[in-house]
Amino acid sequence: MMARAFLALAALWFPAYTSAQPAPAVPRQVTAARGAAMSRGEFVAMIADHFRWVHWSEYNDYAKSTPRHFSDVAIGDRHWKQIECALEESIVEPDMETQAFRPGAPMTRAEAAVVFARAFGIRPAATDALGAFADAQALAGEPRISVNALHAAGYMQARSARQWGVSAAITRAEATAALARISSALVAPVQVMPKPGTTSNRRSVNMTTQTGGATIYYTVSDDRSEPPDPTTASKVYEATKGFLLFDVPMNAAVDAKYYTLKAMAVKDGLAPSAVRTFVYYISRPQVSPFTARLVHAPTATSPAVWDILNDSDYHRPHTYYIEGTTRGVVFDAGQTPASKANLKTFIDSLATRPYDAVLGHNNPDHVEQIASFTEAGIRLFMTPQDKGSVAASKRPDFIAAAAASLPINDGDVIDLGNVALTAYQVPGHSHGLVILQDKVNGWVFGTDMFGCNRAATADITNYAGMKMDLFLSTVQQLYANLRKGGGRIVEVYNAHNDVPVGMPGLAYFEAAVQQIVDRGEAAVTPSMRGTNPGGGPSALQRMSIVGDMWRDKNWMALWIGGTMGGPADYLSRPVTTFPTRATIDYNAPGGIDRYAVLSNLEIRGGTLAGVDLAWAPPANGVANVLRNKFDPWTYAYDVTVPAATASIDVVPTAMSTRIASMTIDGVAIASRKARTVPVADGTRITIVVTAPDRTTTGTYVLTVKAAP
Repeated sequence: MMARAFLALAALWFPAYTSAQPAPAVPRQVTAARGAAMSRGEFVAMIADHFRWVHWSEYNDYAKSTPRHFSDVAIGDRHWKQIECALEESIVEPDMETQAFRPGAPMTRAEAAVVFARAFGIRPAATDALGAFADAQALAGEPRISVNALHAAGYMQARSARQWGVSAAITRAEATAALARISSALVAPVQVMPKPGTTSNRRSVNMTTQTGGATIYYTVSDDRSEPPDPTTASKVYEATKGFLLFDVPMNAAVDAKYYTLKAMAVKDGLAPSAVRTFVYYISRPQVSPFTARLVHAPTATSPAVWDILNDSDYHRPHTYYIEGTTRGVVFDAGQTPASKANLKTFIDSLATRPYDAVLGHNNPDHVEQIASFTEAGIRLFMTPQDKGSVAASKRPDFIAAAAASLPINDGDVIDLGNVALTAYQVPGHSHGLVILQDKVNGWVFGTDMFGCNRAATADITNYAGMKMDLFLSTVQQLYANLRKGGGRIVEVYNAHNDVPVGMPGLAYFEAAVQQIVDRGEAAVTPSMRGTNPGGGPSALQRMSIVGDMWRDKNWMALWIGGTMGGPADYLSRPVTTFPTRATIDYNAPGGIDRYAVLSNLEIRGGTLAGVDLAWAPPANGVANVLRNKFDPWTYAYDVTVPAATASIDVVPTAMSTRIASMTIDGVAIASRKARTVPVADGTRITIVVTAPDRTTTGTYVLTVKAAP
C-alpha cells in the first residue's frame, strides 16, 4: 500500500491516535512489577540511546547553540551526555529553583510517562482511562495527560486493579516493555541534524527517523509563514538521502531568511509519527567585513597563525595568514569581491612583516582577490596549472594577476625566517591544488584537501579530478613526504574545516579512498550534498564516507562524481588522451580483483628515482604532470644509495588491501612493512604482487646504483 494512502487512512486504522475515537481495549494491569528500579539518569539514558541523540560536544558546528546544563550534572558524570541531550531535546527540564535534574533519584512511573510522551510525540487520549485508579486522581496537567495517553494506548500498564503506581519507581523491565510496545506501534518522530534554533550562513539539514523503513514527508517555508501540515497538505515533499539545503543565494535581494520545516514519518502497519516543527535562521549578509582569530601566537620557533573569515561568503572558506620573524604568507584569496571588502587591506591590519600570497587552488571561493595583492605589488605564487586556468578566464583582473604571478611547484620551500613552509601539489580536487606544511611545528594548511568536517553544511569536497586508485597513490606519497626530514603532523587546517584534525583525520581521509579501491561500488553511497526544498536529488551522485559525521570530528566524505547506478569510471583504465600506463580497466566487472600493483614504495637509506606522473590531459596549454613520483604502473626504478651503503629498507604498499600475496626477492612481505635488503652497486631487488584474483601478477624491479 502506498505511503501517501497510509496518511489518509491512518485515522481509520489507528483510532487510538485520533480525538474522535475511544481507546482500544487493552490489558490495563499487571501483577507486582519485577526488576530493579531505574534512576532518573538511567531512564533518560535509555531513551537517549534509543533515539541516538547527538551530544553538542560531538559534532562540528560553528553556529550551534550555547548548551544548557543541569546544576547537578557535571562533565564526566555517569550518563551526562545522554542527560544533556534530553535537555537539549526538551524531553526533561531543570527544577525551576535549583536548576537540578537529580540523576540518582528514582524515576517515577508518572515521570516516565511524561518522558515517553514527549520523546515519541504521543497524542492525548480522547477518553479518561484512569478513573479506576485512586492514586491517579491526584495527577494534573501534563503528568495526568501523559499517564492517561500511555495507559489508554496500552503502552504502560497499571500496577494493580486500584493503583496505577504513579509514584512508584519504574523498573527496568517495565521501561523496556513500554519502549518496545511504543516502537512496535508508532513511527518514531523525525529528527534533524544539525539542531534547529540556530543562526548561520547556511544549513544542510539531515532528516531521519529511528523507525526503519519509514518514509519522511515534509513541507517548508522560507518567508516566516507557517508551512502546511504535511499530513493534510496537497503538496508535500518526500525526503531523499541527500541533505535539505537552506541558504540565502548569492546576489539575493535579502540578507536573511527564516526556514520553517514541518516533518513527519509514516510506515505501513504503524501509526504515523507526530508532526514536528523546526526553525532555522539563515543570515548571510551580502556585504560583511573580514574577521580574524589568532590561532597561534608567535614564538621564537613558531609563526603567528591567523584564521580569516567573511560572513558574506556563500561557502565560508577559511583564509590563513602565517607570519614568521622575517616574512608572512597569505594562503588563499577568499570568495569576497574586493568591491565589498578588500582582503589585502585587512591583511595589512594584521601583518607586522612583508608578506607574499599563495593561491591554494583556482576555485571561485578561493581565488577572488588575487588581483588585490598583485595590483599592490605583493608577490603571488600559484602552480603552473592554476596560472594557466586563471589566465584563460575572461576577467581582466584575473588575467593580469596570472601574468604577474610566480610559479610554485611540488617541494618548493617558502622561508619565513624562523620557520619554513614546504609546498606540495595535490591534484584530485583541482589540477593546481597545493598545501603548505610547517614541518617543525607540525602544522599543515590545506584549501580543499583532506575532506570537510563541517557537518552542519555538508560541504563534502569533490575529488573526481584524478582516478581514485592514482589518487590513493599520490595521497600516500604525500603523507610520506609530510613525514620526511623529521616532519610532524599535529594540526591540519582546511578551508572548509571549522575544527583542525590531526593524524586520525588524515587516516580517515586515506581510508575513504582506500575503500573505493578495495570494494568498488560496494563502498559507494549516495552523496549528502543538499538540494533546495523539492529540488532534484543530488544524492544520486557517488560518495565515499568514513566515520560518523555527527560524532567524530575526523569523519571524511569524498564526492567522487558520477551517478549512483550509472557506469563506474572512477578507477584507472587505459586511455589515449594522456600518458597513463595502466593496461587494465579496473572499473570493469571483477576489475578491483586484478590489482597487482603497488600504490607506494618507500626506500629508507636510498633515493627512489621517480618518473613523470600524468593524471589528466593537458589543459590551457599546461601539462597535468607531477615530476619525480612513484607510478603504480611503472615497474622499473633506479635506487641511488650513498657510497659504501650495505643495506636499505624497502617498504612496499599494495594498492589493494585484499592482495593474495607479495614478496621481496621471493620472501613474503606484508604491505607497509619494512624489509632490510643487502645492497651493492648493481643489486637488483624484485617485488612481486599477486592480485586478489590470485592470478594477475605485477613485478617491480629496483636497480641499486651507488653514488660516486
